[in-house]
Amino acid sequence: MTLRDQYADHLSAFGAAATEGIQGVLDESNYGQLSSLDFDENEQGVFVSFTIDLSGEVVERWGSDVYTRRYLIIRTQDGPVDPVEFGVSLLYTSVMEDLDTAGRRPAR
Repeated sequence: MTLRDQYADHLSAFGAAATEGIQGVLDESNYGQLSSLDFDENEQGVFVSFTIDLSGEVVERWGSDVYTRRYLIIRTQDGPVDPVEFGVSLLYTSVMEDLDTAGRRPAR
């Protein structure tokens, strides 16, 4: 049995919550659209990968019209890294921080 099979309920909940959370962050700042969110598995565990098609002013600041990230969410030996709600909040918070601060100089 694969980790994806073993943790199917966790991945289903994570996928739904991550899609909603990431798109909420994007809609709030008018940064673009979530174009894909997928899970893949290797010897380290299960990863979530996602791609965002950026639009508006963030494209120039980010330096690209595509944002992609990949995070380990289930370790082979230890299971889920975080509970669904906490893991998803870390995920979309990191998206928000990346895109909100992209290309901006630190405040002095």
